[in-house]
Amino acid sequence: MELITRSGEPDVATTEADARKAFRIMKAGGVAVLPLSVSYAIFAHTARAVERIYELKQRSQTKPNGVIGNWDIFREVMETTPRDRDLVRCITLDHDLPLSVIAPFQRDHDWLRTVEFGGLRRSTKGNTMDLLMNAGPLHNALARMSWESASPLMGSSANVSLTGSKFTLEDVQDSLKNGCDIVLDYGRSRYANDYAIGSTIIELPTWKVLRWGGCFEQQAGIILKQFGVELPPRPLAGPLSLV
Repeated sequence: MELITRSGEPDVATTEADARKAFRIMKAGGVAVLPLSVSYAIFAHTARAVERIYELKQRSQTKPNGVIGNWDIFREVMETTPRDRDLVRCITLDHDLPLSVIAPFQRDHDWLRTVEFGGLRRSTKGNTMDLLMNAGPLHNALARMSWESASPLMGSSANVSLTGSKFTLEDVQDSLKNGCDIVLDYGRSRYANDYAIGSTIIELPTWKVLRWGGCFEQQAGIILKQFGVELPPRPLAGPLSLV
């Protein structure tokens, strides 16, 4: 396992170099722990590496992974309405906040041409995919590389399942870290929260909230102001994490 430690979120050039290194390792079949703004995450590209994620997380076989995305991937691959696109643009581009969306996708899109069946099967449910967008500079660099090379990156939060999202590398279980090929440490995640939950997840086209993330209240306020839609408030209690 290769560990790269930075004192906080690095500059653009260093982030880009770290992203290129992690991307090369994942493309070659490795598993990476990534410091995203929403939480630490574990991602891979190949089918065997995706299976390693399940083993390291002790994850239920019925739970699909998420996929690293950006506006280009969302716009071109996901099957959405103009209203849905306005929502995602508003949250991720206009207000620079992270967001996960679950929506139908184009299974025959060219972006998916290199993905192995096992990896795609583990990262979709029926005709839908969970796409994570705008989860920090490292995430955005990896999303761009993924889009440009048609190499989807699939994974989940870096934690043993049902123990809550981890916002520092120290909190990620050693059994998980030690099983990875590269681990990046950028300090505390930007959207660390007391709920131990990563990104907000919204289903499209229903706009149903499937997970109330760390900055949900800010997102809900924006959606109410811009679209006149009031999302249900965060439950007082619930599972630590769905991922």
